[in-house]
Amino acid sequence: MRSTLLAFDIGTSGLKASLVDEDLNIIRNVTTTYPTHHLPDGGCEQDAADWWMSAVRAMMMLRELVPEYVKRVDAIGISGHMLGCLPMDADGQALRPAMIHADTRALAVSNELRREYGRDYFYRISGNVLSPVSTLCKALWLKREEPELYARTVRILQAKDYLVYRLTGKMETTDFSDASHGMLMNLNTREYDLDMFRTVGLDADKFPQIHSSCEIAGKLSEEAAGCLGLRHGIPVSVGGGDGACANVGAGVARPGDFYMNLGTTAWISGQMDEPFFDPEHRVFHVYTLDGNGCNVYGTAQCAGRSVSWAQELFDVASPRAFDAAAATVGRGAGGLIYLPYLEGERSPVFDAQAQGVFFGINPTHRREHFLRAVLEGVGCGLSQILDVMRERQPIESLSIIGGGAKSKLWKQIIADLCQVTLRDVSTFSDSATSLGAAAAAGVGIGVFGNLSEAAAKISVSGATEPSEDAAEVYALTKKRYAMLYPSLREAFHTRA
Repeated sequence: MRSTLLAFDIGTSGLKASLVDEDLNIIRNVTTTYPTHHLPDGGCEQDAADWWMSAVRAMMMLRELVPEYVKRVDAIGISGHMLGCLPMDADGQALRPAMIHADTRALAVSNELRREYGRDYFYRISGNVLSPVSTLCKALWLKREEPELYARTVRILQAKDYLVYRLTGKMETTDFSDASHGMLMNLNTREYDLDMFRTVGLDADKFPQIHSSCEIAGKLSEEAAGCLGLRHGIPVSVGGGDGACANVGAGVARPGDFYMNLGTTAWISGQMDEPFFDPEHRVFHVYTLDGNGCNVYGTAQCAGRSVSWAQELFDVASPRAFDAAAATVGRGAGGLIYLPYLEGERSPVFDAQAQGVFFGINPTHRREHFLRAVLEGVGCGLSQILDVMRERQPIESLSIIGGGAKSKLWKQIIADLCQVTLRDVSTFSDSATSLGAAAAAGVGIGVFGNLSEAAAKISVSGATEPSEDAAEVYALTKKRYAMLYPSLREAFHTRA
């Protein structure tokens, strides 16, 4: 009988439960929602109990929809949003709501660490840019602002680690991806950096042990099985962070494989044998699920977000109408340049104070020029990220997922600006993370020999090649785009 895998994906707004077959096809998935609590001081929290109750509700729905597959679940894989901080006491109780990735209350902590030790100290260890959203800074904020609670904390967990605990009764595991992205792990030793912990005054023994996401963390307990309507004893994998799971779900699990996720936020990521410590800190790292390599990332903060903003601003009826209007304008948008920094920017500038810009406006420009400029501006930003990664190795093709991949025009613009072939894959954008979690669990029970074997199940369904004359035509656009941020940086940092 063919294996059925169950994946839980803890997202920012809800939990998705997916039943997956051994060819990494989604049999059925459901999503349940929970609230996020935004606080006036930059806090952004979720109640861990909501994650568990969402899993319970999701399984009720799956039992009604496809009971025959629920009975056949052979392993459970878990993914969750990253950069969290959930303190647990010795009795296995959450001591406070979880600080999730968007929580910025540790800004003062981050600034102090930067002043005292410099950004390069942390980047050389973790391969990540020092940030208040890191688990490192959040845990230090907890120690400073809630010292009594911190003293009672025996484990600081990520979202997926908590769900593993609720499923198995064990809270002793985390994985390489969450530990590395949280700035807790030394990328060279693949272990917690104890010297760094001592330097900043953080207790390493409050964090769970680092394992491969493919390892089995434990078996489904009788109590959890009763709540979920599953048989007890099902193997539960350690699980992984959503970013690392998405790589595998997009078919990226071997060194040299790269992909682009063109969503609200866009990123380019690929697997390398060793970390790529960029002297200018333009890329960041998340270790692979199995711990055998590094996923190198560059993220554009407002990609699809720029398009939806422009669609509303210019009163465009639909994404299809957006593309139709933008297609009436030639390459270069009549000299109009757009910087997509609506909410600051991450790669390659990592500047939270950067702002969106339309540059080069003249009386000949119409609405269509602005729409085209938005598509090209995001494409220019992505080309800068790809150029950084190409300093390490050649990259001729990228798999592409995400809602933006539905636009043929935008894909052609990006292929032309980046001079790269974009390969459509069979994965739906909202399923990549779940498939990666399922793949890790499948490796854990021997359905797949390794993650590469699992990722090979993801098929290519088409390709967009760069136009022959695009590089020459877009050379000036890319040059002017690259000149704008350095010229405007001081103005960005001078606020009214």
